[in-house]
Amino acid sequence: MNDISSFLTRGIPAGMVETFADLVLSPDASDSALLVEQLLDDGVSAETVMLELLAPAARLMGEMWSCDQANFLEVTLGLSRLQHVMRQLHLPVVHAVTDRGAALLLPVPGEHHVLGLRMVEEFLIRDGWRVRFMTQASSEQLRQAVSSEHYEFVGFSISGERVLPALRSAIREVRAQSRNRHVRIMAGGALLSGGEPPVPALDADALVRDANDAVAQARRWHALAGVT
Repeated sequence: MNDISSFLTRGIPAGMVETFADLVLSPDASDSALLVEQLLDDGVSAETVMLELLAPAARLMGEMWSCDQANFLEVTLGLSRLQHVMRQLHLPVVHAVTDRGAALLLPVPGEHHVLGLRMVEEFLIRDGWRVRFMTQASSEQLRQAVSSEHYEFVGFSISGERVLPALRSAIREVRAQSRNRHVRIMAGGALLSGGEPPVPALDADALVRDANDAVAQARRWHALAGVT
């Protein structure tokens, strides 16, 4: 392996995402964990590692799969390794408000990539939200979830156009069945990271780029609701 120390800065330097993705997809992924450890030792924050290294690497692996540069099994194993790395990161404790409210997070039916959504879960919990995370949900399970508990907002993740119809259907289900008649809908993921398609095309209340963006949007909704 090349000398990792030559890459290290306070942030994530250009080109490191590709290097990291290659390491994660290699037969022996130990060097990828070493890279993360050395970044943290050099003063790069856990949040930066999550948002600027792990999340982009996951998107890159998805693109590699789409372009036949990596097969399904390789990408699935790579994403599993990324989730393992993320679980090892210890975000600093934040003394949040007692309770901002409840949020439901889940991938769109047919969507299997949840790494970014797990990051959103971590950031929201630190910000004082009660988060229910569903790794998958049928239409019936989604209806039951939103009708049985009051959620301030529901967040969906989507990585490809193939599940856009499922996202639109899921949003309709939430609006029709939600116990909270003023529930907000948030959507994010690789497909929406550039802000397209526009919110009206999805009937979502907001599109978010990453976990920080999701927390900022949730806070705006919290403020508008007049909750203190």
